Amino acid sequence: MMLQVVQPPLAMVAMLATLWLLSLSLPTSWAQMLVSCAYKSLCQQAVISGNDVVLQCDHLKARWYFSSILGEDLLLLSSVPNIKKLPGGSLQLTNPQPSQAGLYHCEDNDNALVVEYEIDFQDVTTLHITHKGLGQEPLQNETLSLGGKELIFTHWEPWQDCNSCGEPGERKRLGYCYIEEPLETPMPCWLYLQEEKVQYRRMWPEMQLGKLTNNMWLTCPLASR
Repeated sequence: MMLQVVQPPLAMVAMLATLWLLSLSLPTSWAQMLVSCAYKSLCQQAVISGNDVVLQCDHLKARWYFSSILGEDLLLLSSVPNIKKLPGGSLQLTNPQPSQAGLYHCEDNDNALVVEYEIDFQDVTTLHITHKGLGQEPLQNETLSLGGKELIFTHWEPWQDCNSCGEPGERKRLGYCYIEEPLETPMPCWLYLQEEKVQYRRMWPEMQLGKLTNNMWLTCPLASR
């Protein structure tokens, strides 16, 4: 079944942007991000705050430790209200906040490393929203001088699926603030800065809404014909 998309008025576009921002800032128990990493490896991940996350650690007797981006010592996670260990050993964070960015360390009952994650929960309240169909531009790459020439840029996720089927809809994609030094691997902004006291607008996460056209066609994969 082929469906023709009709472009909605600009007022509706603005309303959709507001609704998507609210959906990002509220916890949704039915939709959570699974973050996985190879055995005995360290993986870095940027996430928009307020979105539930599961950090994978496949060990029934896993113990989890946490160190904030301020460089504190690893502390055993035991009674944090919005964090719980799942039956298989993985760690679930419900409505995580920027203050919970840092190192999450999973080890087995013999104190051996299973996996580690450095997670940057980027603040949803600073989300920079643009719409391609309105000619709005995302944040541009800039240079931040912290003793060198660090490049600040947005690392974009792929475009998500259309938000509706059988009626006019849009797509969106999320982008995270990253910093890169020459010849070095890029890092999520707050994992890179850690104790640096920097307030800079370019370090906002982003959301971009997809361009609407009168000639767009969508195929619904679950349609009967």
